[in-house]
Amino acid sequence: MGPVEAQAARTPELPALVIAGGAVVTYRELNAAANRLARVLTARGARPGAVVGLAAAGRPADLLTSLLAVAKSGAAYLPLDPADAPGRRELLLARTAPVCVLGEGVPGALAGLDAAGELATDPPRALTPQHPLCIGFGPGGRPEEVRLTHGEADRRVRELQAAHPLGPGDRVLQLGLPLWEFLWPLRTGAAVVLADPHWPGDVGTLVRDLGVTAVRATSTALLGG
Repeated sequence: MGPVEAQAARTPELPALVIAGGAVVTYRELNAAANRLARVLTARGARPGAVVGLAAAGRPADLLTSLLAVAKSGAAYLPLDPADAPGRRELLLARTAPVCVLGEGVPGALAGLDAAGELATDPPRALTPQHPLCIGFGPGGRPEEVRLTHGEADRRVRELQAAHPLGPGDRVLQLGLPLWEFLWPLRTGAAVVLADPHWPGDVGTLVRDLGVTAVRATSTALLGG
């Protein structure tokens, strides 16, 4: 999280998020919102070695704010798909024991936490590169657990940046990709472009209307399958 926080300090007024429909969130606003939420999560037990579940959010910006807040707390995030069979979802929750679940569409998930009274400054955290950033699971009835550490995520992001450099002025549309990849443009001063489920439009429309300069997506997402 350090590189994202450093970028927010360097370019606080640049857009960090651009949302279908025209809404813009600056680096200052995104970082402050994530800092406040991180402190609320810490009070609930989020810390290095703990897990926080992340489900779909009603507003596109909320999921990214939650991702940053979990990383700032030091905990790992567990992506949860509301479309999963209840038995699989319950298995994942039982195996990881998250301190809470943020989002919507999952029983017990918290659609919103009041963080208005919390400090907006970057919180301290006792992280090492070996602490997990994300805990994922493969398909099937007894899915295999896969952990992505902060160190491995940092290495992958640096490789992406070396292969496809981003910077201030870039607007990156990412579709169907793991959440940790959203850290890549936010470390470089670029803006993440988010589709809005309440704002219909295909990929071409988003690219044209929102000034997208780069698209990174799975083939399934591009084909709409």
